[in-house]
Amino acid sequence: MSDLGGSFSYPFRHPAWFGRALVGAVLDLVPIVLLLPLLVNIVRHGRPFGGVATALLAPAVVLGLAGRFLVFGYLARAARAVLDGTSTGLPAWDRMTEDLVEGFKLWLVAVALWLPAVAVTAGLALLVMSLTSPVFAWLPVVLVGPPALFLTFAYVPAGLLAAVSDGEMTSAFDFDRVTGTVGPAFGAYALAFLVAFGAEIFAQLGLILCCVGIFLTRFIAHCVTVHAFASAYREGVQAARPQQVSGHTPAV
Repeated sequence: MSDLGGSFSYPFRHPAWFGRALVGAVLDLVPIVLLLPLLVNIVRHGRPFGGVATALLAPAVVLGLAGRFLVFGYLARAARAVLDGTSTGLPAWDRMTEDLVEGFKLWLVAVALWLPAVAVTAGLALLVMSLTSPVFAWLPVVLVGPPALFLTFAYVPAGLLAAVSDGEMTSAFDFDRVTGTVGPAFGAYALAFLVAFGAEIFAQLGLILCCVGIFLTRFIAHCVTVHAFASAYREGVQAARPQQVSGHTPAV
């Protein structure tokens, strides 16, 4: 678990850390700036659309999604360096096309991983409604929803890291392998969630910097979280393959 202790210092290790973190913060900020006319229109006139606000809505949505995919792909590249043991801090923003494509793919994987929990809960709610009464639809939502969402929430980081590590999106759905990798490093993996929670608390300090600073601190918090989970996953890989790590191969 020693690498997890360095997760909070990870975003600041490279001499160019501020500029690289600032790019990530800007990618989060641009769509909000573009949506400001829409928000102003709602406040002043009580309606969301009209004039410049309508014209900027589509570009804001497109840029917002593109920014999310870019950040997602960038963080995946940062995680891969941690998994490989080659990380020296935040990587440069020099592979944006690759980051955009990988980020989009990983976003689809994340959505697919969340779908079963949502589908099962919604399906059971509809089933209860059809067999009994609509007033009982809340039962599956309360009894099944939270456990399903909790298990998915616990699995998703490891699943995404499996895809990043292998370079194959389908690896995220190899549940036996993913859980077999995380199992030997369960303590480190659980600690990564605490690190992520602490990083999110730290991110709120950005509100002190005229509120805009929260975009920078949130991006830094994302980097801390990625390093923590990647370190835990790497520890699980090493524990699951002790012979390969030590340089020995099993006797035939």
